[in-house]
Amino acid sequence: MKLLKSPPKNIEQEIPDISFNIHKFNNRPKPTDVRRILIISTLCEFGCETLGVLYCIPRILQQYGGMYVIVLGWYGRSYLYRHLADEFWELKEEYQWLRDYTNAFSNSSKNIARLHKSVAKMGNFSPPEHLASFVVVNHCKKCNHTWIENTDCPKCQSPIVIKSLFNDIPFWKRLAVPLPPPSKEKMEEAKKYLGNNPVGVFARKRKTYGRNLQPEFYFILINLLKKRGYNPVWLGEKQSTLACPVDGIVDLSRKEEARDLELTFAIVKQCKFTVQFWTASTRLAGMMGTKYLLAESPDQIWGQGQEGYRRSLCDFGPSKLIVSHFTNAYDNNNDFLALIDRAISEIEIGNYEDIFGLLETNYVAQVLKRDNNKRIGRT
Repeated sequence: MKLLKSPPKNIEQEIPDISFNIHKFNNRPKPTDVRRILIISTLCEFGCETLGVLYCIPRILQQYGGMYVIVLGWYGRSYLYRHLADEFWELKEEYQWLRDYTNAFSNSSKNIARLHKSVAKMGNFSPPEHLASFVVVNHCKKCNHTWIENTDCPKCQSPIVIKSLFNDIPFWKRLAVPLPPPSKEKMEEAKKYLGNNPVGVFARKRKTYGRNLQPEFYFILINLLKKRGYNPVWLGEKQSTLACPVDGIVDLSRKEEARDLELTFAIVKQCKFTVQFWTASTRLAGMMGTKYLLAESPDQIWGQGQEGYRRSLCDFGPSKLIVSHFTNAYDNNNDFLALIDRAISEIEIGNYEDIFGLLETNYVAQVLKRDNNKRIGRT
């Protein structure tokens, strides 16, 4: 099937009738009474979707105990919900361009808004913003007031509150509901894509936010990994991943097999580590306990962004962070690659301390002094 191309955001193409692939995970009969059906939309960014899988959806299921659960989500994501839902309604692959309209837990797509309005008539509907409420909103058990700051209840001053995920990471991390591990069959199947010392490479190519490095950069990165004795494996979803610019590398992002998320997890689980830059693909390694190397901006880790919180909640293994500005890395590939080479050397000896480079010293000092930095810690 020929896929529809993503149009510019300001002239979103109207989809008259969005269709799904329906995955049924069990033999439980679907109720005829819509009041006994719960429909949860996860049409948001992947980095936020994983918070929903690990924390938010399990809490929603507690609130709606016993209901028949349907998850509405993106193409290729059914594996994330097999242990949580009765059905997964998967938007067909030709609609993957709608992902360009997502921002964190929300989206600006008129098509998705119409879709949500339609499915809301089929049961109790939980939009992506409901997932976000668990992530950032506190709830007072005494007066039911809600707020965002990490304080006692500002309305009644009660300290008896249910804090948001971001405001009590150590507490909530103990309650995470992990993904089921890939099956033995998938682990065995994954081996045919893995040579000795496999390293997973995720090359971001998204319209949202930009932050996409040049194909030429990845050509040099592949050579660097090979010289260090690693076998790169190119991973990611086609919609948001650069095609591998190097011949002879397994590029699963363009293969039919890449649509099997369980297989992707099986590959990641057997990698020595994964490499990615200014992207949330770290979730795959983090949830499998696999080491990873990430480059990210200081503002995303400690400032106005939320990636520091998300990594703390979704990482279940060690990781190495290069703190750099994207524009500096983009304009100075050789200097950035030197930081990567150093980071890999340190990973090999078990050193997971952060590396700072390609930054303005005054900017880093300013970010690190912000009060909200105190709340973000690795766990």
